[in-house]
Amino acid sequence: MFRRRTFVECMPLSAGTTFALLLFGGLAFFFASFVTLSSARYTAPRRQLLETRAVRPGYGPAYDAEVAARARGGSVKNDDLSERRRAAVREAMRHSWQGYKKYAYGEDELEPITRTGSNAFGHLGATAIDAIDTLWLMGLEKEYLEARELVADFPKRMMEASPLSTFECTIRVLGGFMSTYYLTGDELYLNNARELGDRLLFAYSRKGVGMPSGSVSLNEGYESYWHVNEDFESHLLAEFGTTQLEFYALSKETGDMKYAKASAKPLEAVHGMYPNSFLLPTSFNNLGEIIPPMRYTMGARADSYYEYLLKAWVQAGSHRDEMVHDTGRRWEGAMDATIKELVHRRGGVTSLVEMEGMNVFAKDFLHPRPSGSLQMDHLIKRMRMDHLSCFVPGMLALGAQKAKHLLHVEKSLQYMEVAEELMETCYSMYRTPTGLAGENYSVLFDRIQVADKRNFLRPETVESLMILYRATGNNKYREWGWEIFQAFEKHCKVEAGYSGVTDVTRPSAELDNKMQSWFLAETLKYLYLLFSPSDVLSLDEWVFNTEAHPMIIW
Repeated sequence: MFRRRTFVECMPLSAGTTFALLLFGGLAFFFASFVTLSSARYTAPRRQLLETRAVRPGYGPAYDAEVAARARGGSVKNDDLSERRRAAVREAMRHSWQGYKKYAYGEDELEPITRTGSNAFGHLGATAIDAIDTLWLMGLEKEYLEARELVADFPKRMMEASPLSTFECTIRVLGGFMSTYYLTGDELYLNNARELGDRLLFAYSRKGVGMPSGSVSLNEGYESYWHVNEDFESHLLAEFGTTQLEFYALSKETGDMKYAKASAKPLEAVHGMYPNSFLLPTSFNNLGEIIPPMRYTMGARADSYYEYLLKAWVQAGSHRDEMVHDTGRRWEGAMDATIKELVHRRGGVTSLVEMEGMNVFAKDFLHPRPSGSLQMDHLIKRMRMDHLSCFVPGMLALGAQKAKHLLHVEKSLQYMEVAEELMETCYSMYRTPTGLAGENYSVLFDRIQVADKRNFLRPETVESLMILYRATGNNKYREWGWEIFQAFEKHCKVEAGYSGVTDVTRPSAELDNKMQSWFLAETLKYLYLLFSPSDVLSLDEWVFNTEAHPMIIW
């Protein structure tokens, strides 16, 4: 949410890879500078850390039975066409769950072609945890109870789990538990969240600025299992910057500050080191210093950091003084920098490109200017756009709607204009022979062209369509979403569920035998909400984590 990423992408760089990059960029001089810098001690920023003000237990929990009771809607009437389409999405969810229940119940994910299960996620039953709030939302009571039965066994399964991604476990599992607790009030989910939260804290370093390790063992309590020396571990912006909604919610509901402290510490440290650099590169070391080469993107390895800057600010609601105060300001600064540096307009097409490279002199590259601003000189534009970055239109629209007290009217209008232009581009990604989008695209003069032709049933575009529809009321976003859903039905649906495809440019594309858990957690949930009345998980009362698990706004 990077968001919705492969496990290969989640692996932090090894020490050898890091040194290879350093040698390639600057040879001996650059290497010497990096070693010297890595030995420096971290100095806390002048602004106080969140440790004393992340969540004040005196405010009490955020859970609200009345808000939960309104989550399924009922006060706003739906039109007949949208109701039929919503019912079709609901049946797709039922079909997905039935295939999982029949062929892979208790496994992490379903392989729908071979009708087997796979366990790349610790054997926790990831699909059930990811899907349970969607099942509840859609009123699939029988299926919900089947998922709850599996989730009830989580403490035992957790103690038998193999090491897994700290980031993925936070957004999928902890997020899923907190969300379902907020929706149902069932203490089972809060108890599971507390037990999991305690073990996720194993991943947070006691050295440097408290960066979380890339992986965690929930049953043994040791840090990253694939790194020999954490001093040289690479920490991705989207990993340490995408835990706040879940950990803040857990602290809010339990009254225990330790979760919010751990989550906030590395984020505040990096913000303190680069106070005027709102667009940040993707990789940092254990001291919060940048690991080259610099790469600026709204795609993989950075995306959900920017999402959470806004959403943590939204989540705080009327208790914003409990949160990190500058997340709203930093999000606004990041969006301004994105529009200036990464939004590319040419030939009537608006896209999001990337910038990357190294500065000529290592000392200038690794140290910010006196103003706390990183240099972006000598970087080159990489003319590619990830489907992952299609969450940006929705994020901009959400910010324009929810941050009215933060943004000037002119800026809100600018953000909405960019959001709608980018939405057009993301929709155009689906103009393939299958009607499905590829993983990423080359940005040409007057069009985009599919580069990676795989489709993993990703949710980013339909997420943005849902938010844009609710923000504007423009029915074209519902029509676009229906076209995408029909493409899933035509090319991805099989007897046991839904599968991704290997080549979206071939009408008879080969299926990849993988039903990603996010298809149930996110893609189908956002499609269902797109065709639902606006009071179903109202954006005035709920904010979604990067795995589409809704959290109550405080």
